[in-house]
Parts: sequence; structure tokens; C-alpha cells
Amino acid sequence: MEDSFADLLERIGYRVQRKRDVESGLDIVATFKGEPINPKPSGLCKLLRPSFSPSGTTAFSLKKGDFTPKDVSELVEKFHKARKSESDPLKTLEGMVMVTNYTRTEADIDHLLSEHVYCWEGRRLTFYSAKARAVQNLGLAGPTQEILVEGVPSSSYLIQTESSKSAIVVNIAIFVDTHDKNLVVSSDHTDRLLKFIYGKSLKPIVDSTQLVVNVLSEIHVLGLADETLVSTAYNQYAEEFSCHPTVFFLEKPMVFQYGSAPWAVLFQWQRAQRFSSLLPPERT
Repeated sequence: MEDSFADLLERIGYRVQRKRDVESGLDIVATFKGEPINPKPSGLCKLLRPSFSPSGTTAFSLKKGDFTPKDVSELVEKFHKARKSESDPLKTLEGMVMVTNYTRTEADIDHLLSEHVYCWEGRRLTFYSAKARAVQNLGLAGPTQEILVEGVPSSSYLIQTESSKSAIVVNIAIFVDTHDKNLVVSSDHTDRLLKFIYGKSLKPIVDSTQLVVNVLSEIHVLGLADETLVSTAYNQYAEEFSCHPTVFFLEKPMVFQYGSAPWAVLFQWQRAQRFSSLLPPERT
């Protein structure tokens, strides 16, 4: 599990500095750098630190099964002991994350956070794994950037563009990274997401190139989403051409939600719209 988790961390922008550390007893010590490695994308790829994570150098404690209050106490003890070390990166530790394959309730996660311990449980691990896959797919096609969304809690999107003489394809993967059980992503959230993405990224592309922009997208929600309302809102916005001249939202996006049945994402991938170029052939 430690090796696989270290691999996941490096795919979403962390650098693992210690693993199975003898001095501190910590499973993994890592720092977020914002550039994925192993594999490293062919082009520039800039990611944001996961919204549900501590800043700075972080101690991770991994449990293949569930964890107990004693496990949390041991993590806290090791964390404070490591901060007294004279060696880097232990003395620069700023935060802690308890990692488990099990699913924990929202109340459990919030309780741990009140004790300054973040919890990445089974759903979040699957969610971040999906993000790692999107990063890899987009990064292979070209420069990729992650941008924070204003107006929708803990939301961001990956964006990558491909261009020709007559059109541009923009691939977008949206991530809503909140476990708030009271939040069900619906039509209003979808409308805000799309309007922000248009104003922040798509309109500047149109203004600078004067080319047609075709958009392919997918939406990942850590908690719950009403797929019918999301799809309806997406289609309505896509058809409002006066709001986004020369920008065409092609096909409704696949909506992946991890709150109720994270395992369903695995077979949903089989029918998901894969990111691909829809550029017209170049004319000679």
C-alpha cells in the first residue's frame, strides 16, 4: 500500500521525501510541488494542492484496513516527535493525514479535522486516483493546468488545449473535492462552473485566436451529484450560444460521483467520453 500510495502522491503533484522512515516511524513524508512525476507529462503540467490537505511538508500514516483512535494518537505523537528532529524534512513538518482504504463517515472526517488530522479514506483515494488518470491523459496530449473555481466549494478544473489553423479543442476535467453531505451538485452549481470556466479560460482563448473552440468535458464529484439536473443544466448552457459565441460544448459530460457508490466509477469509465482531438484536418 505504501508504494502504491507514494505513486499516487507523485502523480498528483507531491514529492515523496521519506518512506517507511526509521527515525520518526512515519509511513510517508511528502511535500506538494505542483508538478506530477512518475510518469512525468510530456508538456508543462501545473496542479493545485488538493483542497482537503494540509499545507507544507506533510506526514502520512497509512492503514490498509480501518484505523482506531489509538492509531490517530500514535500519528500525532510521531508527528510532534519528528518536528523536534534536527534533520530535514522532519523538522519542517506542518500537517498530518490519516490514510485508509476503508470508508469513513463525513462526521468522522470532520471530527479528525477538528484535531488537526486530515483523513483520506476510500472514496477520496478513488477520487484522487481518477484525477491522476485525467492528469496523465491530458498531460500526454499537451500542456495542462489546474485552475481553482470561484463560487463552487472546493472546485477546480484541469484544462488542456489542442489547436489547428481553423479550430481549437479544449479538454476539461472538473473536480468538486468536498465531502459535505449537505451538498448535492445540481443545476445551479453546474451553471456557475460553466460560466466561470468560460470567463476565466474559454473567452480569453476566443479573444486571442478568433477561432472556433470545441469543448470536451467530464465532471468528478467527491460527494453526491444529481446527474439528471447536471446534464440538463449543461445542455441548457451549451445551447445558449449568445452567452459563449464560437464556443461549442460537445456532448454532455460523463458525471462521476464517489459519495454513494465509488466502485461504479470503474465500469463507468468503459462508456466515458475519452479526451481526444476533434480538430478538422489541416488543408494544404
